[in-house]
Amino acid sequence: MPFKYAYSEAIGRELRMDEIDTLGTSSQTLAEDAMRAGRLDEAAVLVSYFLKEMQIMHGILTTWVQDIMRFILEKSGAQADLVTSGAAALIRTFNTVPLGSAPHANCLRSLASNNLVSTADWLDRMRLEFKIPHELLVAWIQDLLSYCAATWGEEAVLETILHTHQSIWGDRYAAWDRMTPWEKVALTVEGMRGGHFSGAKRRGDVIVREEDDRFVIAFDPCGSGGVLRRGDPETGRGPYPITEHGTNHTPHLWTWQKTGVHWYCAHCAIAMEWLPGRTRGHPLRPLDHVLDPGAPCVWYVYKDERQTRDYHYSRTGLVKPTDTQEGGEQAQPNG
Repeated sequence: MPFKYAYSEAIGRELRMDEIDTLGTSSQTLAEDAMRAGRLDEAAVLVSYFLKEMQIMHGILTTWVQDIMRFILEKSGAQADLVTSGAAALIRTFNTVPLGSAPHANCLRSLASNNLVSTADWLDRMRLEFKIPHELLVAWIQDLLSYCAATWGEEAVLETILHTHQSIWGDRYAAWDRMTPWEKVALTVEGMRGGHFSGAKRRGDVIVREEDDRFVIAFDPCGSGGVLRRGDPETGRGPYPITEHGTNHTPHLWTWQKTGVHWYCAHCAIAMEWLPGRTRGHPLRPLDHVLDPGAPCVWYVYKDERQTRDYHYSRTGLVKPTDTQEGGEQAQPNG
């Protein structure tokens, strides 16, 4: 079996924890490979897991949109008893339509009858049922954050991301400190694989490699902010049009001290570096953001968080604890 579907005690559910050579391969692709090899039971597991990957991220994005809307209603002076219900009403459709259910059922029926052509077709339809609203939700978040920046100033973006932090990133990574490094990699890749449809084919292909001190996870492109900035390689759709306030004009510690960062992408600096660095002493899962939309987006999971390289601290205003210093400052990427 080329994939490992295992239960994680730390997060309380199963997820793919393959070896490094397959972890970054789309669950859709592995399901198709299993079908062609006659491993139909394995294919069925992968089909259902692919659905779960997409459902998890769809729930995260709809929660995020709803939380930003609640923030906007609160800041705009709406009645307190209407803020939560009004935000929920605005996002209701995205939570009501049973995305993926019918293609999933048809896919499994075709698989049971050994109709592999039909199975592969239904599997891709299932992907597209999630991918199309995914693209809209990512662009919607970008525009809502741009509205916040234009209306209340750039600090409002930080404020709204902190407003939604626990319900999205806080809950998802609550068990991070109890997880093995490889579980951390597996959970990270899961979100960007079936969740965000990363990679040139938009199926969820992720680059995973190992270095002495860390695991490197890269997306070319990242299926959310990367596609927003670069465009969709699957359809040829261009970059999403950015408004005057769609990127930051002032450098902040929570934008890596850069300007020109898309507001959607700013959440990576806040949720993975700036905030955890202040609450835990170390960035949670640092990355190498570059302003060039044509460059891959690179993330890191350190095997020993205390050995996180120095450059991940200074760019968000953190000071590395002195008892973990290992030599001098390492080179960091430009951009």
